[in-house]
Amino acid sequence: MNRTLLPTLVGVLTSLFVIWSLHTFLVVDDCLDHGGSFDYSSAKCLLEGGDVYTSNLETFALVLYFVVGFGVSFLVSTLIRKLLKNKD
Repeated sequence: MNRTLLPTLVGVLTSLFVIWSLHTFLVVDDCLDHGGSFDYSSAKCLLEGGDVYTSNLETFALVLYFVVGFGVSFLVSTLIRKLLKNKD
């Protein structure tokens, strides 16, 4: 595998995992804290009475996912490149 492809691939996969964990922490836990259940097929928080809970975190979370995704991907790929460079 190409030496420039491996760090980028690992960085992107790591950032996807971090974004998934962050989404669970921000959106799903917020839904559960308000007594609802998160429906993954529709990506909505359903309360007991059948109402849909909407949070004010959605816009903030989207921006945060973007920033965290690029940051983690860049950091991980840079660290892996340095490790591979020092190994040679």
